[in-house]
Amino acid sequence: MKNLSDWGKEIERYLPKDQSEEKAKAYFLSKTGQARDAMLYREAPVHITVSALIVSPDFSKTLMVFHNIYRSFSWTGGHVDGETDFLEKSRTEAIEETGASVLYPLTKACLSLDLLPVAAHKRRGQAVEAHSHLNLTYAFIAPQAQSLRPKPDENSDVAFLEIGQLETVCKEPHMVPIYQKILSRMRSIRDEKQATFAKLPAALVEWYQHAARALPWRRDREPYHVWLSEIMLQQTRVEAVKGYYARFLQELPTIRDLALVDEDKLLKLWEGLGYYNRARNLKKAANQILERYGGAFPKTYAEISGLSGIGPYTAGAIASICFEAPKPAVDGNVLRVISRITECYAPSDHPKVKDWITESLAAVYPAGHCGDFTQSLMELGATVCLPNGAPLCAQCPAETFCLARRHYSIDDLPVKSPKKARRVEDKTVFLFTCQASLALKKRGDTGVLAGLWELPNVSGTLNAQAALKQAEDWGVKPTALLRKTKKSHIFTHIEWHMTGYYIACDHKSDAFFWASQTDLAEAYALPTAFKQFL
Repeated sequence: MKNLSDWGKEIERYLPKDQSEEKAKAYFLSKTGQARDAMLYREAPVHITVSALIVSPDFSKTLMVFHNIYRSFSWTGGHVDGETDFLEKSRTEAIEETGASVLYPLTKACLSLDLLPVAAHKRRGQAVEAHSHLNLTYAFIAPQAQSLRPKPDENSDVAFLEIGQLETVCKEPHMVPIYQKILSRMRSIRDEKQATFAKLPAALVEWYQHAARALPWRRDREPYHVWLSEIMLQQTRVEAVKGYYARFLQELPTIRDLALVDEDKLLKLWEGLGYYNRARNLKKAANQILERYGGAFPKTYAEISGLSGIGPYTAGAIASICFEAPKPAVDGNVLRVISRITECYAPSDHPKVKDWITESLAAVYPAGHCGDFTQSLMELGATVCLPNGAPLCAQCPAETFCLARRHYSIDDLPVKSPKKARRVEDKTVFLFTCQASLALKKRGDTGVLAGLWELPNVSGTLNAQAALKQAEDWGVKPTALLRKTKKSHIFTHIEWHMTGYYIACDHKSDAFFWASQTDLAEAYALPTAFKQFL
């Protein structure tokens, strides 16, 4: 909640857009001290209220409730009753009255300030005298595909209504012009957001051509090199990738080399990058390129998308950078950049939001500079419009038309959907050593780290006695428990909490493969989750 002494600042800052709003603001400013505070708590003839005008993403429908007092479909809202975060109050009222679970602001600014008369009526059997509402209106977007339910004590229906039918469904004629006024303002805001896309190419391409970092994979536009770099850069920092990229191309300089490489060697080259299916899909796609295209990398977006492990982002990057196709590559960096430039409060990780951004970018791709435009968006997100810490707005080529910069809302964006809690799994890990060799085994073909080498392990947390008993059951003949340690590892959706036992053994059981230090260093890729125990 905002400081009560500052609660009126939003009204004081409001810039009236018509004569009636001038009067509403003037009325507020004429009140001071207790007279002003009384408006906040329904203790004066004029009460402070908030309302929400809610539309579908395509602006074809508005979400309204059938209000039992007014016997009409109308917007949602209510008295603030001491709450001073007006935007949040209007949102919570809208959720309570409609049952909507997905509701996000079109803008965080108040869109209208109105002084609305309220006739005498009864509420819950009690007489309410005639009074007025000094009402602040906020604009929200609500997807239609969600469950709705009216608030029983106030409303008898809730529905998405065609905007063109407002005059028919709204039985309060004086409210229709207000709805139409606010809808017009909402459309203007939507159009302004959309117009920012057209400003991007000229600003970003010129900036990129002198500001781009010198990265190994930017030395040429060879599709194999761009493809490899984009796969490596998924979930991995640029600085960490540089060494892997150079070593990989030194060992496997062509697509044919990649297609024919032994999987163990491939995984060893990938060791430490994680997400090992990326490497397997590289090899699988290389074989597809040999079989389908005679070893020449395909040139169309559709053909590139048909290769294993290549989704819309990677296909867009390759198609635009290597073949000048107007195909965006939209990842987290680009979503953050566009969310801020367009001041989009919809969750940036929602598929429909990503689709909107992708389609809007595709419509403005500059012929002859598609590759530079794709990379400029990537570069802007990586070096200026930063994910952690304050963005470097003074260095941004979009500073003059960035709506978040203009409205001081950068810290609020991007909005992301709430993350699901990771599933925690307890494991007991064994480091069996025998005659300078270490016990390894291969994981199954499915699930986390499928097909990779691992240290022997079991589910759950064993105490020392149970760990030695497990070692005996595996036939390694333990001679000494050398050490116990605790480690953890986080995957995307799972978190491993691991207890590790270092046990000296007297027998190389056939249950495991026994690797020398040289084997571990040169031939066998051990995932980071287990490598941290070495």
